[in-house]
Amino acid sequence: MAPGEKTHENSQTLLVKSCELNPFAREPHVVLAQIYISFPRKYEEGEKEAESALNLMLEWGTNWEKRMSWEGWIAWTRVLVMKAKEKSWPHTSWGILNLGLL
Repeated sequence: MAPGEKTHENSQTLLVKSCELNPFAREPHVVLAQIYISFPRKYEEGEKEAESALNLMLEWGTNWEKRMSWEGWIAWTRVLVMKAKEKSWPHTSWGILNLGLL
């Protein structure tokens, strides 16, 4: 098992449960999409979760998690959808920082 793999599995399990228990919460879908895309490279699952989150955010017109603006959540979720469709994710911290330049 690679370093961090167990942590990602635990986080993934908790986020799936959170999405089941809170079907209208958008942000858990975003974080779950990021985990799917970035670590196990489950691009299809990541795309599904990101699109679900994006649809919920656009329907509600607001974010539940207020530490980042609604526009920030929308922008990041769109990046996740794009990268899932491309089936690519940066391998370095610099590459992840560059995602914000899109």
